[in-house]
Amino acid sequence: MDPMFIKIHPASDTFIVKKRSFFENDVFLPGNAIIGAGSSFWGDLVVKGALDLGRESKVKGNITARTAVISADSHIEGNIKVSSDLTLLDRVIVGGLAYADGDIFIRPKVSARAAECTGDIMVTGRTNIKSISSGHKLVARKW
Repeated sequence: MDPMFIKIHPASDTFIVKKRSFFENDVFLPGNAIIGAGSSFWGDLVVKGALDLGRESKVKGNITARTAVISADSHIEGNIKVSSDLTLLDRVIVGGLAYADGDIFIRPKVSARAAECTGDIMVTGRTNIKSISSGHKLVARKW
């Protein structure tokens, strides 16, 4: 982890990553994380708390977090696994499985191999997800 890209807000236990940052190795953040737009992770991204991944970010590995909001136009080549709720905003691409131990909220034009959760899945607009499985219900709305 390169400290020149990361600032820490101790009161909220939040790591703030500058926009257009890049990391060659796996990254482990032991609190919450706000990732700036256009950041690149060439390995896995593990966050103990809440993750807010900025728009147009890229993760070549897997993402693990308590909760996650993946902003528009981001690309995750691996899987996403969260222990609570997951939000995938417009045009996010997930190469693998998007899994949540809570609810999943999916915006238009999201692509993924699969989406699974133990709660509800709310889909807005047209998506390209090969397999969807929810623990309770699937709600689909027009865009």
